Amino acid sequence: MKVALLASGPFAIPALEALHAGGPDFELCDVISRPDRPAGRGRQLRPNPVKSRALELGLECRTPVSVNTADFCKELGARTPDVFIVADYGEILKEEVLALPPLGSFNLHASILPAYRGAAPVVHALLGGEAETGVTLFRIELGLDCGPVLACSRTTIDPAETAAELEGRLSRLSAELLLEQLPLMAGGETVEAVQDETRATRAPKLKKSDGLIDWNRPPAGVHDLVRAMNPWPLAHGFFVPLQGKAKRVSILRSAPCDKDASFSDPGVVCGVDAESFSVSCSGGALRILELQREGKPAMDTAAYIRGNPVEPGDRFEGTLEKGP
Repeated sequence: MKVALLASGPFAIPALEALHAGGPDFELCDVISRPDRPAGRGRQLRPNPVKSRALELGLECRTPVSVNTADFCKELGARTPDVFIVADYGEILKEEVLALPPLGSFNLHASILPAYRGAAPVVHALLGGEAETGVTLFRIELGLDCGPVLACSRTTIDPAETAAELEGRLSRLSAELLLEQLPLMAGGETVEAVQDETRATRAPKLKKSDGLIDWNRPPAGVHDLVRAMNPWPLAHGFFVPLQGKAKRVSILRSAPCDKDASFSDPGVVCGVDAESFSVSCSGGALRILELQREGKPAMDTAAYIRGNPVEPGDRFEGTLEKGP
């Protein structure tokens, strides 16, 4: 069975590596990815993670402006793949492309469908306070992540796990799931289950403003935001000390405080020790464990406090307009 992989983002790298390693039932015949994009301060063109890894493995990686053009569709079909595997690709495939492989086109998605359909399933699972998530392999149909499901793998979510850490685990889980299902595809033995539309939820793409912290939320809700926004766009606000200038600060790691702690108004520092400080939320407080000033490297809170004294009464604001 000849497999073509369409992938761009880091979530797809374990699947690429697994397909490259090969197996008795399949061979990787094509790697297709999105074009190089400007990045960094110099805005120089850089390859995406899948293309970079493919080149390291000595694989050809084609990067059409669009896979949906008539010319590329014809070129793709000429390679006679039996199946398409799509993972973190970045372009919606038209019906003409999906119909090319005789066994069909399938997607690896980082949720247990029909929950969290869309571009950011890992982030929205964390924002939703989920205790469990997983990966789904499904047949692609027209519509958003709505095709019949071949198989799922589930995993628990650690209460301190960030989006980056969870996505890394799920990416490896997706490669394992793919390797389990490829022999069944080759033998025509897969079993597909229609998704329950009444249970479908959405996971839209993030905006930078989604990272702004609302301290009027309960501690668990703010903690989930901190986890979900790491590595981008990072949970953030403007730190306004009683002494000194206001600073834009991002929070990278946190932990809800004990219920019997002493609290102030939401957004106000209510406790400081040598290792961390705590900020009041609705009905509790959040302990800040790692943070980052704008334009500075990330650091644990103990190191931050040594260079930037924090005291009870300092506060976080959503903007600088309310600052002194």
